[in-house]
Amino acid sequence: MRRRDWLRMLGLALGAAGARAVAQPQRLRRIGYLQLSSLTDPPSPERQAFIDGLAELGHVQGQNLEIVYGSAEGLTEFLDDVASDLAKKDVELIASSGAIALQTLQRVAPRMPVVMLAIGDPVGLRLVASLARPGGNLTGASFNSSELAAKRVQLLLELSPGARRLAILVDARNGNAQLESVAAGAAATKLGLAPTVFRFEDDASLTRALQRAAGQHMQALYATFEGNIVARRRTEIAEFARAMKWPSVVGFGALADAGFLLSYAADFPALFRRGAYFVDRILAGAKPAQLPVEQPQRFELVVNLSTARALGMTIPQSFLLRADRVVE
Repeated sequence: MRRRDWLRMLGLALGAAGARAVAQPQRLRRIGYLQLSSLTDPPSPERQAFIDGLAELGHVQGQNLEIVYGSAEGLTEFLDDVASDLAKKDVELIASSGAIALQTLQRVAPRMPVVMLAIGDPVGLRLVASLARPGGNLTGASFNSSELAAKRVQLLLELSPGARRLAILVDARNGNAQLESVAAGAAATKLGLAPTVFRFEDDASLTRALQRAAGQHMQALYATFEGNIVARRRTEIAEFARAMKWPSVVGFGALADAGFLLSYAADFPALFRRGAYFVDRILAGAKPAQLPVEQPQRFELVVNLSTARALGMTIPQSFLLRADRVVE
């Protein structure tokens, strides 16, 4: 056989082998996604960031990845059943966020690898042994809610130096919210404020908590957003604070959009996008215990100018220049 013919036949053989390799279907990976609140369509910015992060790492829904969703529709009494059912659906791991959902997974699926997309204080909640060495089946990202509490109180006092009585609103069902309220109270006391904690555990008790705060003549409001109820009723709470002429602060930018005066928090979409890294590593064979919990790299200060005007406040230009985002 002449060399030219041999090379032509070799090229045809290699091309056929390559075509067969390309034609082989990719392995379909299957992961779970647990959420206490309702799933929205289109996805929230946080969930979309997670999906985008997965795609950037080669895990594309509908091609080589299936995401099995589970939602308790905001009802904590159904969360155990939803989490347990999700863990039984042949998923390789479950991604979730928030203290209540993650503590539920730790309880009902203790051997399932879990990626924490956003959690305030995983060590304080005993979800992990330490940030550097999680030591169990959970790892992911923290948004440092308790560590940032003092900064939020400081920012609030900077804009309302005459305030002396601070209402701290906290969902008593949520361990992370309670840890944050303790940190906020300690910071307030150190800065010369008199903090009072108003706890609630459902919609009715939230309404009563706000009424008690009004009756005790509070002058400013710090809301811990974790636990679903504050996030769901954010517009109502913000409007209540505006009506009472209370400057308000919270640790989630979307709540400032809803009418809270200030938010200072980690960049949540960035945390969720980073969550894809942990999914990728675990799908590649890494154990959660071997992957250190990461802390946020980006923070966002949001100021709502419409609320400031409703409160009769003028935000100094120097303060506005520090803001990452201003809501008109």
